[in-house]
Amino acid sequence: MHSFPGVCSARSRFPELFLAIGILAAALPGVGAQGVPTVQQSQFRSQWAGEQVDQIPLGGTITPMNSLGAIVGALQTPDEVQREVDSSLSGVKQKSPFAFKPSLGLGWMVSNQGTQSTRNGQNVQATQATFGTASSPFVAPSGAFLYDREHGPWALSAGYSAGYRYYTNPNFTANGTGSQRNPLSQTALLRSILEMSRYIWSTMLTASVGNGFDLSSGSNNQQFNFNGNTEMKYLLSSSSAVAAKAGYNYQNSSGSTVTQNNSISGYYANLSPIYEVSDKTHLSGIIGAGASYQSFNNTQTVPLTAVDPATGEEVQAGTGSISSTPSSTLQFVQSLGKIKYDVTGKFVVEASLGARQLWLNNSTNVSISTGSQSQTANNANNQNLGLRPAWTLGFNYTPTAKTSLVFSMGEQGSDIVPSLNLLLNWNPREKTSVSLGLSQMQNYSNIAAGQYLISRGILGTVDQRLFSNVTLMLSGGYTSQFYQNITGGSTPTQGAAAQIPGSYYVANASLVWKIRDWVNLANTIYYNSGTTIQAGGNNSALSQTWYSISLNFAL
Repeated sequence: MHSFPGVCSARSRFPELFLAIGILAAALPGVGAQGVPTVQQSQFRSQWAGEQVDQIPLGGTITPMNSLGAIVGALQTPDEVQREVDSSLSGVKQKSPFAFKPSLGLGWMVSNQGTQSTRNGQNVQATQATFGTASSPFVAPSGAFLYDREHGPWALSAGYSAGYRYYTNPNFTANGTGSQRNPLSQTALLRSILEMSRYIWSTMLTASVGNGFDLSSGSNNQQFNFNGNTEMKYLLSSSSAVAAKAGYNYQNSSGSTVTQNNSISGYYANLSPIYEVSDKTHLSGIIGAGASYQSFNNTQTVPLTAVDPATGEEVQAGTGSISSTPSSTLQFVQSLGKIKYDVTGKFVVEASLGARQLWLNNSTNVSISTGSQSQTANNANNQNLGLRPAWTLGFNYTPTAKTSLVFSMGEQGSDIVPSLNLLLNWNPREKTSVSLGLSQMQNYSNIAAGQYLISRGILGTVDQRLFSNVTLMLSGGYTSQFYQNITGGSTPTQGAAAQIPGSYYVANASLVWKIRDWVNLANTIYYNSGTTIQAGGNNSALSQTWYSISLNFAL
């Protein structure tokens, strides 16, 4: 059987361990080395309890690219694939396809934002928040259900997890108030691979829902995320093939004043003829189409007044509402030529060049209700943004079994700035591991109509085993974010959109003592540069620091 580079040749040599990260990443679009850890996701999930199964195939912290797909394709070097195959084979053993992993955490937390009070002004921008130090015991039950099996040509994995952190002190507000106070999270995963003699078909679906502090809106809210990608490669001859890819993502933000029911989404579809000039050189083309979409649904309640006929004065006469539903769609078609070259067994490069055509569609629906009367207004604007360049560049370098460096950048689809990812993994010895991720990405804003939010960030982690049962974990990161109009040019933030932090820091240190295989004691101190405080339109931030100690039981 002819093998596709980095896919069939690797997978055909091992029947088990379907969750092995590296090999399967090569078979799936938009995963593996194509995304890097982000400060935004680290902050949002920082107090979730339990395992997050939607991250299992992505290396625990690596996240997929946006819905327009990976910037570059699978870039694993032959040496890297072979090492992962050998490692997987060495640990193969018969096991049940089902696994249930319950856990329970009992602990105590203290935070400098443990209490919160607000003073409401005439509008949201005048709201003043005051924080104070407080502490609370907490209980954190969680559980994960996993399924992993190969049956004939099929390999299937599925998972579901849920976690809940409950603070027994009802006045403890380190995560916000109301529904945000006790973080509840759920994650899900479904992945399949069908490998036949002439084709391979892979699909991965992930989903998550939970609450936390969302940097992209500057608010504590709840988010639902869904990502789906599928890819098929079909062998035409010993040296040619055709590949088809498609993907969709969706995010809904709710539960805050500025994200009442706001959604961003996108999809893409690509068709690629592939020709293998040699074992080292692969030529292909990309013909694709897709779109990114933004939709808001915000409602404000306003007081109604009437003139009292007896006194001639204005008096309150009930309430009305103003509903605004702006939306924006950026569509594209594109065509690129691509070359992938295996320089050595340790170094693989890929580059592509082409063009894309862009169209922008904006619309706004406004509904005003004043008791017995209502008015609606609709506004639409369509623009042809013309042809723009499309290009990618990427490489993977694995000089040793302990070191890997992956880089990718480019402009495709609806990108308005070059997307960039760099991920370094280094394991200098058995007890030490280091990772560093750099990224630049853009997505539709979830609070600013017709705007892209550009984010740039760096996040690093160090894991060091101090003794046989004691591990120290350190992480830190920085991100900056700003708005840019889809048609070009920076846009000043106004109104509710002004509350996003322009720059943000996070730092974390954890010391974990493994008392037994089923119980450990964890000490964690966490720092972030703070949530936004609004007062009369002037925004500031109060940094947050919290410490927790917990005894964690797991089966």
